[in-house]
Amino acid sequence: MTKKEARNHVNKCFANLSAKEKKNFDHRILSNFIKFVDTNKYKKIGSYFSLQNEVNTLYLNDYLMMAGIQIFLPKLPKDKNNKKLNFFKYIKTDKFTKNRFGILEPSKNMNPLDINELDLILVPFRAINKNLYRLGFGGGFYDNSLVEINSNKCLGLGYEFQILDEFDTEPHDFKLGRLITPEGYFKNAL
Repeated sequence: MTKKEARNHVNKCFANLSAKEKKNFDHRILSNFIKFVDTNKYKKIGSYFSLQNEVNTLYLNDYLMMAGIQIFLPKLPKDKNNKKLNFFKYIKTDKFTKNRFGILEPSKNMNPLDINELDLILVPFRAINKNLYRLGFGGGFYDNSLVEINSNKCLGLGYEFQILDEFDTEPHDFKLGRLITPEGYFKNAL
């Protein structure tokens, strides 16, 4: 399956997902996160503000903050030729702006945290294959940002229909170390 076919397949699945089903799946993913991820091991976690057609991270981010964990959110670089994300501390009362893709990101010009200082990184994806290679939206930002990161520090959050047997991969495609779905927790391989 080509990357375009994989994205189209997942887009159709999202289009057929009711709001009630999505809410149920998101709740189960949060429950599995709480069940399988020992938050006592982490002080700094990279997360993200989810889009409508991604796993909802709002409650997960709140849960992590209540657990005393510092959350860091990605921000696109101003230089459109630069494909590496910067991560900034999430302060709930701060203002956020939409970037050129419509994704909320921190608007203050703080100093970014070096991505290597994150203990765990929650990574969005469009699809993932049985070997945990992720397929994003096509911008290459996460692939470029995570290239030097140990994949075991990277946890994907997704729905069962986003797991595909195979799709075309390229040498730059990033392999996640772990995955949480409504059905459970997977490490290194499904």
